[in-house]
Formats: sequence, structure tokens, C-alpha cells
Amino acid sequence: MKLNKKIWILVILMLFSSIGINAEVINGIACKVDDSIITIHEFNVAYQNALNKSLALGKKPPSKKQVMESLIEKLLIEEEAKQRGVVVTDEEINDIISKIKNENRLTDKKFREELKREGLTIEGLKEDYRLNILKNRLINQMISEMGYKVSEDEIKKFYNDPKNKKYFLLPPIVKLSEIFIKVPENLSFKDQLSLKNKVVAIYNEAKETSNFIKLIEEYSEDPKKNENHGELGSFSIQQLAMWIGTDNAETVFSLDKGDIVPPIRLPEGYYIFKIEDKRDRRVLSLEEAHDQIKSYLLKKKGAEIFDKWIAEKKKSSYIQYLIEME
Repeated sequence: MKLNKKIWILVILMLFSSIGINAEVINGIACKVDDSIITIHEFNVAYQNALNKSLALGKKPPSKKQVMESLIEKLLIEEEAKQRGVVVTDEEINDIISKIKNENRLTDKKFREELKREGLTIEGLKEDYRLNILKNRLINQMISEMGYKVSEDEIKKFYNDPKNKKYFLLPPIVKLSEIFIKVPENLSFKDQLSLKNKVVAIYNEAKETSNFIKLIEEYSEDPKKNENHGELGSFSIQQLAMWIGTDNAETVFSLDKGDIVPPIRLPEGYYIFKIEDKRDRRVLSLEEAHDQIKSYLLKKKGAEIFDKWIAEKKKSSYIQYLIEME
């Protein structure tokens, strides 16, 4: 009986010893950063997302250590932002997402499909934007505290450097307006043919008249036509190709200002474009590029400041890895 009791005590001691060794894993902690933690679940989600993204983009998968370092930086940025009272609202993030979808004329479904193709989710994208905005606002505060300013000499030197000329080349662009004719789902062949004939007739009418706006008002089924009067803005050939395809974009750019583009059929309907303006490739002047250069140099300096800050922050923080990083 006494022997059994000793054995039982030994078992209990071994159990508690085992718990002591693996307590952090059992508690679900992957890393401690001072008084904060990164959970195993948080790490696993981040690692899987990073793998998915690298696979979608055909890039080399990140190591576990690289993913953990990113999470540690994220934690340190968020804590610094909290101490400084720096915040990013959901409304700001939603506005950015809406602007991206509107500029690229993407439906919610199409937007999610594009994100999936790049190994992203809408939730992950929002979190990336939130963190980047926090980081940039922290950097701006740090730059302001240092009193750093970009000088005019720095701007001129950057502009006149032959290596930087590529930054000031503007690609050709076209400014477009549109007539949109929706194609309903499940149309019979006869109805499809009738609709196509209608579109061709509108196209022929557009070529014969100088009042394209009147045709927009009469025929276009774009719900935003009363707001934008059919104006779509300006596009480079790459931007246009992302929307209507490479072949169609090349057709548009082969035409001149004032021309009417033959009807383009996309899944949602037919588009008849008018080329309102067309600009050839050109080089920005120093005056035109001034603010762009200033912004770039500030961003470069900000990156240097941030890299130094995050390195010092990691060095002064107590960081304990509780899971294998290989």
C-alpha cells in the first residue's frame, strides 16, 4: 500500500513536471513580447495566410521565423500606436476598399475573386491596410518630432539624377465616356441577336452625331449616369486591360480623340466608349514632379526611421519564443 502511494506521488510529480515544461503550449501561447502574447492560433492563421499568398503569387514560401517576426512587429506597432493615441477607424478602411472597387469597376463578387487569385481575403486585406495606416501615422509623428524636412536641393538632385528619370515618365492615357447596355441573364438566342442589333444601331448613331451625352441619357443603363454623365475618367493601357482585357484595351488605344470605340461585350453587358481625350507618353517637368519627389524622399526617410525604431524596440523588449521556428 505504501509502495502504491509512492508510485502515485511519483506519477503526480512527473505530470506536474511535464505541465511545467509544456505549459505555454498547452495554454496556446506561441510567443511572449514583454507583457503581451501571440497565440498559437494567431500564428497558425498568419502562417497559413502567408503560405497561400506566396503560392498564389508564385513566390518562395516564408519561414516560420519570418512570419513570427511580422507578428512581433505588428504587436509593437499596435502598442506604440495605442500609447500615442493613433487610431484607424473601420470607416476609413471601408472607404479605401470602396474606392478600389469603384476605380476598377469591380462588383463585390469580382473583387473577392481577384483577392482569392492573389491569395488574399477581404478581411486580411482590411487588416493589412489598417496596419499600414497605423505604421505610416507613427512614422509621420516620428518625422515631425525629429523636425526633418526635405530640402529643395535634395529634390533637384533627385530629379536630375539620370537613374531616376524612369520615375517621371507618364504612360499614354485615354479619357473615356460610355454608353452601357445591360445583358439580362438567360436570354434566348433570338433575344441576344435582337439586343446585339440594337447595340450596333446605337454605335452607328454615335458615330454620326457630335452629341454623345444625349445618347448616354437616352440609351445608357448605367445606374450612375445621372451622377457622372457617362464619364469614366482616365486610364493607362494597363489599367484598361485589367477591366476590359488586353485586346480590347489595345483597340481603344489605337483610336484617336473623338473616336467611338466599336461595342465591347463583357459578361455584364455591352460598352460603347467615346475617347474624350488622349495623351501621349511624356516626361514630367521638375515643377510637376516636385511634390511627388518630396513625398518619395519623406517616405524613404520614414522607412529608415522606422527600421531603426523597430530594431531598437525589439532589442529593448523581452521576446520569448515558445514554439519551434523551424
